[in-house]
Amino acid sequence: MTEKKGFTLIELLVVIAIVSLLLSIVIPAVKMAKRKAGAAVCLTNVKNFSLAWNAYHGENNGRIMNSNPSNPDGWVLHPFRENGTACDGFAVTPPVTDEDEWRGIAAGVMYQQMGIEDYDAYRCPVDNRKSKYDLTPIFRSYAMPGCLGSQIRKISDIKQPSRRYNFVEEAEGRNFNVGTWDFYTSETNPVGAFPYWRDPISVAHGNGSVLGFCDGHAEVHQWVDRQTTYRLKFYFETAGIDHYGYGGNNCLNDRFPRDPSQVTDTEYMEQGWAYKKGSR
Repeated sequence: MTEKKGFTLIELLVVIAIVSLLLSIVIPAVKMAKRKAGAAVCLTNVKNFSLAWNAYHGENNGRIMNSNPSNPDGWVLHPFRENGTACDGFAVTPPVTDEDEWRGIAAGVMYQQMGIEDYDAYRCPVDNRKSKYDLTPIFRSYAMPGCLGSQIRKISDIKQPSRRYNFVEEAEGRNFNVGTWDFYTSETNPVGAFPYWRDPISVAHGNGSVLGFCDGHAEVHQWVDRQTTYRLKFYFETAGIDHYGYGGNNCLNDRFPRDPSQVTDTEYMEQGWAYKKGSR
């Protein structure tokens, strides 16, 4: 009768070591692939929005799409309940549901007139934000700069459209992306003549974010300054911060002041801001 032998302790340790080594190689590769796939989907979403934005002004005598969800002709509208009641960005209860956000999306120009009717197109697949208030996932990932449709209403007023962004990934911490995405330029900053963050920009793709541009293209822009990522982490992890920019007693810009040595990202965003006094 043949004697059956099991693994020796050394053999088991060797197998475990090999499996651990393979996992250490495979898991980061899977994460990297997932991140790249998410960026590709997000890039497609934003490119389609930018192209539809261009088609809109082509069909409306050069008038551009309104960026403000508070406007009846906004590209999307704010979330609202089934009974028509508006949702609150700061309320703890009742929570804002995906269905509430979908109703706001479906009431907007992008959905109704430009035919982008897939709700998933309005959300980056790797956007895992949760509200600081009702603690539920925030559905819509994208926003438009506030100057589009207010200070600027015609496509002819936008100089160098290939450099002016019209869609950003917003990292709002309230119950939904409230209002437009805004930025302090050197002309509008209330505390000094330098560009700085007013609303949160997402850093969802490694060190990058997807931006759409007024000529219809989209790209993943890589952030350079460490502070861009750190302040976003601080915003979501620190209790009591209600506003990202300046204003009131609970604003991030007071708690997390500007580092004058890290200005590459804010200077880039100022250059891409479509409205500039005088020349635009």
